[in-house]
Amino acid sequence: MYCIFVLFTVLSGVLSSQIPDYIKVCKRDQMTINACVKDSIENLRPTLAAGIPELNVPSIEPFIIPEIIAVSGDLAQLKASGKNVKVFGASNFTIKSVNVDLETYTIRARIRFPKLHLEGRYKLDTRILIIPLRGQGNLVANAVKCDAIVVINSEIIKKEDIEYLKFKSLTVDLNLKDYNVKFDGLFNGDKTLEQATNNAINQNRDEFFIAMKPYLENTAAKVLLDTANKIVHSLTLDDLFPKP
Repeated sequence: MYCIFVLFTVLSGVLSSQIPDYIKVCKRDQMTINACVKDSIENLRPTLAAGIPELNVPSIEPFIIPEIIAVSGDLAQLKASGKNVKVFGASNFTIKSVNVDLETYTIRARIRFPKLHLEGRYKLDTRILIIPLRGQGNLVANAVKCDAIVVINSEIIKKEDIEYLKFKSLTVDLNLKDYNVKFDGLFNGDKTLEQATNNAINQNRDEFFIAMKPYLENTAAKVLLDTANKIVHSLTLDDLFPKP
């Protein structure tokens, strides 16, 4: 989510007179915009760990997710929430690719995080596969080679004959090379059941991730779409994509 926020900041040419020198503004040129946006974000790497207060970009080390909520669905009967989740390692991201289609204003980005460490609070009452999960407490997780593909579809709207860009849909495709997770506080603190359940989850981590993946992707998509539209709602099309 952080990387996409930075991506939209870079695309916002209206800020060109206020953006610091270390941010490169990209013009509306299909031949150069993809490489320009990618380079702009990569050049921000030294600044990201501390954040960019003048652009209201928060620190990425750690990156804090205030709340995540998942509810029951077809793939799993699920009631789960996470609060004050701290994500460490996000500043080591790599922009694998960025594609901005200036005809349809569709944005597609692939981002990789080599290694992430997460800490937070959780509450669970669910069954995934044959594994019951009940309890609340601390959550610790580690993941490697985390890939996110984000696709944003846009439309042009007019207000008083002035064109604006609105993001109408957004999809997220998440994939992990490997991960492990530990829940403290399962089954009212029964350490035997807690350890057995954590072992079962990690032994079946591929299946567990497949079951959880739709909820993670839907949550990320909703937050990103709302954030993206908040960033651009007052900016004209010419502001966002200045002509060469």
